[in-house]
Amino acid sequence: MDWTQILDILNAITPAERRQWVVATAGVAATVVILLWLESRVFGRRGRAGSWLAVRIASLIAAPLTFAVLVLPAKAVSGMEGLAVFYLSLFTAAPLLWFGCHIVCGSLVSPGFSRNESIALGFSGLAILAVPLTAYFAAQNPLHAAARQIGLRRELPPDNPPLPYRVEPVTPYTMPGAGLIYTQSLRAEPGIRLQRVEQRLGGYWPAYDIEHPNYCTQGNDVHLMWSAQEPPPYLRLSWLQSDARTAATEFTPDMASADKSTPQIFSANFREAGLDPVAPIPRVRMHLILLQEGLPDYTEMLGNPPEAGEQRTTDCVAAGFERWRHSDGRRIRAAGIAFYLPSGGLPLRGLLVPGDSQPAQ
Repeated sequence: MDWTQILDILNAITPAERRQWVVATAGVAATVVILLWLESRVFGRRGRAGSWLAVRIASLIAAPLTFAVLVLPAKAVSGMEGLAVFYLSLFTAAPLLWFGCHIVCGSLVSPGFSRNESIALGFSGLAILAVPLTAYFAAQNPLHAAARQIGLRRELPPDNPPLPYRVEPVTPYTMPGAGLIYTQSLRAEPGIRLQRVEQRLGGYWPAYDIEHPNYCTQGNDVHLMWSAQEPPPYLRLSWLQSDARTAATEFTPDMASADKSTPQIFSANFREAGLDPVAPIPRVRMHLILLQEGLPDYTEMLGNPPEAGEQRTTDCVAAGFERWRHSDGRRIRAAGIAFYLPSGGLPLRGLLVPGDSQPAQ
């Protein structure tokens, strides 16, 4: 778990829970300070407090460098070879850098430290560093548990900034093969420049790009689609303000309006080169079943990366959509839409066919 995720979790928990984490962090910091004070007292009685302080400052410099020697080469190599590189650094380069720094610094200060004393300072420094590191690893399980609890909550934070979007009502549909689904569109106000959309998953805001079947963007607008068997998406939208600063706010659909609406049939108007669905569909959810005389059906996954020369201005399949290779002689026999269930297993597979289609609205 990286520091950004930790800060997100701490910002999302209740004030009482946050105070407990602050107290625990203060206790760890106090333990480190007490250990350093006791160590300084030992060398202070020998008239070498200043030399001890210089070596400990060198320890502060050596610690991140040693960490980099351990981690960076291992991250540069994938698979089990990366683990081998980590262990090789752990028993060679890292101890040479850590203890070598203490030996060199210990010999330069006045009064100086012997080689054995410098090595002992290296070991005691590792023992002191072990306190916050042990606390960090011990905190992982409680942090994961807190993240799971946050993921179950649907309430927006009380200090959530207003969303500069026109939020359209949640619309229920029925889709053959998928059952009840929902869609919703967020229309950007004039002048809004959308920077980024993130989806909270299990209480976390992923720090890396992932597939997002629950939403897509078209220009500065955001379109949502999810199954009744999936939880409504919980998003964080970031946009550029008029003063060139980035603002962010969290959003999740209000299902009250959907519960009062009668579901419509989700349909699409099929054309020779594309289709016009009644509501935008996230591209990653969708595949086309193509037909060509004398050849078996061909499945085209719309969520695949762009082909050479293909230009995409949106990750939505919306009204006006056309296939990239629409001149290959194939025509669309049907369109499939997958809905991935949180419980795992096979996804729901909705199906749109031209015979059942209606004009796009």
